[in-house]
Amino acid sequence: MEELTHSVIYRSSEQIKIDDKVLSALSKMSESNSILSIYSMNARALYFFPVASDVFKLSIQIFPLTPEIVAKIMHKISEFATKVVYSTGLCLVENRCFWEGFLQEKNLTKDLDEIKDILQSIAEVKDVTMDKVHEH
Repeated sequence: MEELTHSVIYRSSEQIKIDDKVLSALSKMSESNSILSIYSMNARALYFFPVASDVFKLSIQIFPLTPEIVAKIMHKISEFATKVVYSTGLCLVENRCFWEGFLQEKNLTKDLDEIKDILQSIAEVKDVTMDKVHEH
């Protein structure tokens, strides 16, 4: 029977190794054999995504948070990104709200400066950073 998931329990962090079957499956899904890894601190989960171009981490700080602002930001993101590889959704840290997303360069329709300007045009957006994810 075909597997939908792969699981292993490790008894110590020194034992952790990604199974070759998993890496092979991820590599086959990507045009470039590159794999993006993301550790989500709030979910305490590690994610892997096949990617075919450089990846940028977009971080947006929002205040105040309202459903209308969320809709406006998501609409603005759709103006410059045809696809989001992964996003945290909205996360509250103390009294601040953040959205983080990972975008492949091949899915961007505007340059980085334009993207920041688009997002900073929203009054409730307090800060925007967009950094290239480093290769290991």
